[in-house]
Amino acid sequence: MIRFLPLVFLVVPFLSIGQIEHCGFDLYLQRQEAQNPGFKDQFLSFWNHAQPSTSGSNRNTVYEIPVVFHMVYNTEDQNLSDEVFLSQLAILNADFRRTNANAVNTREIFLPLAADAEIEFVLATVDPQGNPTTGINHVQTDRNGFALDIFSTENTLDEVKFAETGGVDAWDTQHYINIWVCNVLDTGFGQLFGLAYPPTGAPTFAGLIDTVEDDVAGIILHYTVLGDNNPSADDDGIVFNNSGRTLTHEMGHYLGLRHIWGDGFFNGCAADDGISDTPNQDQATSYNCNFAINTCTDTTNDMPDMIENYMDYNEDDCYNMFTAEQVAMMRFCLEELRTELIADQIVGVEEQANVTLSVFPNPANDMVSVVCKAQMVEVLDAGGRVVKRQAHNGGKLSINVAELPVGFYFLSLTSESKIGKFTIQR
Repeated sequence: MIRFLPLVFLVVPFLSIGQIEHCGFDLYLQRQEAQNPGFKDQFLSFWNHAQPSTSGSNRNTVYEIPVVFHMVYNTEDQNLSDEVFLSQLAILNADFRRTNANAVNTREIFLPLAADAEIEFVLATVDPQGNPTTGINHVQTDRNGFALDIFSTENTLDEVKFAETGGVDAWDTQHYINIWVCNVLDTGFGQLFGLAYPPTGAPTFAGLIDTVEDDVAGIILHYTVLGDNNPSADDDGIVFNNSGRTLTHEMGHYLGLRHIWGDGFFNGCAADDGISDTPNQDQATSYNCNFAINTCTDTTNDMPDMIENYMDYNEDDCYNMFTAEQVAMMRFCLEELRTELIADQIVGVEEQANVTLSVFPNPANDMVSVVCKAQMVEVLDAGGRVVKRQAHNGGKLSINVAELPVGFYFLSLTSESKIGKFTIQR
């Protein structure tokens, strides 16, 4: 995901200078639509993650995740001090723990949905070679900056992640969150603020971004958006991104969240982000902190646009919340897809519930075998609908899934209050 300003569609003329967006991920979607008409109708795999979120999540556990910042600078004004990084880390933690000062601005209608993610980020204290570190790595480059070439089939901004192209090689991305801070060049299509890849296998990105290579996993930030005490914050000529919320937004993507309007760039009300407690929204708010906005009318429980959500496009000071379902998704992705980041902190469901569940093969093709003690096993699709139900007397149970479409499915063991997950793949 990439924050940027302003946006250029590949299929329409230049937008006006007043049009502002965050993430150049939109550029990817628009390019795909231009090259493959109909692509926009296929991006979203709807998914009810309330069940999987409780399957492996110990909601009494506050996960601590090690972070390393790579400050890749060319000139001294780009080489931010450690105080700026510490400021940024404090903002990120406050936002994820919902201790941010402006949490009081969450509107009453959304207060029941706002949630503490119980995720905290700490600077790495040991590098991959076992040496002590501050977790802030300052490296000078002979490049004046790094740019995204939207006409390339590769993400050229990833060059900052490799020493051979003037950047810095990632530390072990399975055990650290790597955050590269650099001068992201404006190439004539607007100033990009940040980029992050979701985890490989993130359900909300199924069929859109299926695989992310380990050596590029992480987040890229333009050096002007870091922290709230950045002396170079105004180098980009923009004032509404000076409170350090770009990293909160990008960390949401890194942990599996989509934009709250579902990335629907033609008919957003018909798109969705796969999160059930974020109201449908026609398009990005685009830096308009107007609490009267309601771009989609739902037939039941209609709500205004959740413009204070970190996964919208808005002014930093307008953001103030993640929802409970977004938290569930991020914790699910952390526990299931980025497991090594918290491997020594996970309390398994089997240990918690004192039950046993085995599912194999996974991914499945025609048959899936389940070993458990449940009296009834239900197979639920990605929308939470029961598509198979079989009585069970314990031991091994074989379920024929040959007629089910490819995708993510969940096993509900009704006598054990346990949920398992498997994938059908052909």
